Amino acid sequence: MPEQQQQEGQHIMWNVVTHEHRDHSTDWYWTLGLVALVGAAASVYFGNILLAVILVVGIGSIGFLSVRGPREHSVRIDKRGISIDGTLYPYPIVQSFWIDETPNVRTGDDMARLLLTTNNILTPHISLPLDGAEHAASVREYLRQYVEEQEIKPRFGENIAEMLGL
Repeated sequence: MPEQQQQEGQHIMWNVVTHEHRDHSTDWYWTLGLVALVGAAASVYFGNILLAVILVVGIGSIGFLSVRGPREHSVRIDKRGISIDGTLYPYPIVQSFWIDETPNVRTGDDMARLLLTTNNILTPHISLPLDGAEHAASVREYLRQYVEEQEIKPRFGENIAEMLGL
């Protein structure tokens, strides 16, 4: 959820949190562990040890992320590029952007988000929540000066993470 939007003639700044934290019951964690255990055991039984390791690490990561609370990030868009917590994504590596205004998968909220496609190997797709229609319009207007606007669909993994509350 975005917080504290600030716009000046030369830049746009706001703060976002990584996700909306949801508390999970003890049963949820037991089920997660059981899925990991059964999946890993079946993989070992069928002779696929690598899949067992991937399942345990992946499901363990999901459990860890669900326990950890959301973190706040500051976003700044200026003439040099898009900066997230001090990491600058200059406009030449940003291929395109899109303001996605479809409702949230889990909550149905109409909160817009900025979707970016970059040339960066580690972060080829970036999704940043925006604070309402006015904020989305000002970000769109500013970015059109520097980057091509092209429709980008949210990634399947983003929707899964939203449904799991990660």
